[in-house]
Amino acid sequence: MNAKVIIENGQTEIVLTPENDFEIDVLEKVYNKQNTIDIKTNVVAKYDFVAHRDHKLIVNLKENKS
Repeated sequence: MNAKVIIENGQTEIVLTPENDFEIDVLEKVYNKQNTIDIKTNVVAKYDFVAHRDHKLIVNLKENKS
């Protein structure tokens, strides 16, 4: 997955571009089943004395079975 971060005029946009069939399938499932998939995001950073490091953006996709 190719990721691009665009910060402009106080707005941040994260663009994910799939690079193989598996990644295309994941994005198609999210696009086609927006109301049947729970999407949760979390930002993680380790606190190292006075600064944070190892930042990660984690996106969890879970298909609703109900």
